[in-house]
Amino acid sequence: MLEKEKKQRLRQLRRKIRRLKWFPAYQNFSELGIKGRRNDEQRYRYLDFSHCKDKIVVDYGCNLGQASVKATQAGARKVIGIDSQADTIQSALEIRDLLGISTINYHVVDFNEKDFNKKIKQLFQDEIPEISFFLSVYRTKELKDRDGLFRFIIQNTKEIIFFEGHSERSIDTFEYYTDLFLKFNLNADFLGYSQKDTRPFFLIRL
Repeated sequence: MLEKEKKQRLRQLRRKIRRLKWFPAYQNFSELGIKGRRNDEQRYRYLDFSHCKDKIVVDYGCNLGQASVKATQAGARKVIGIDSQADTIQSALEIRDLLGISTINYHVVDFNEKDFNKKIKQLFQDEIPEISFFLSVYRTKELKDRDGLFRFIIQNTKEIIFFEGHSERSIDTFEYYTDLFLKFNLNADFLGYSQKDTRPFFLIRL
């Protein structure tokens, strides 16, 4: 791609990202000069991407695909990014192409649809992923059956789930999430808070 063409595509992409319906301009892509609103530095201190090397990774609620890109850069064999917003996924695809990445596939799946599990399983192509990212998705207010989605992720991940909670101090406590994990008979390592003293971050080994 010619440099002039790339700059033009980047300008168009930035405008598109600002107009997104769902978490616009949320994630950072320093390689492309795209700066998001959230500082994710602490999140990625806890998310050890070395676990992704040679593995299949699924990024649930991927938004523009920042974690998906980092997993690929860390050597993931294949990454599947899933989000419910078609305009967000289209922008994620453009970012992927501008970065010259071929091992990420992004897909639109509405987690509130009754057959969301069948749609996601079709994406796996009979290869169960080893690693799943479930970052600030579980308590999203629009999600109708959060436990159903979390159960699906647990049942369809071989090794590790990286789990990040939300930022409502009165709800998203360490105790709230440890009780949740007990309900699913999970052992989770608490790694710290990814946004000041909120967004508790966990590594769940399966």
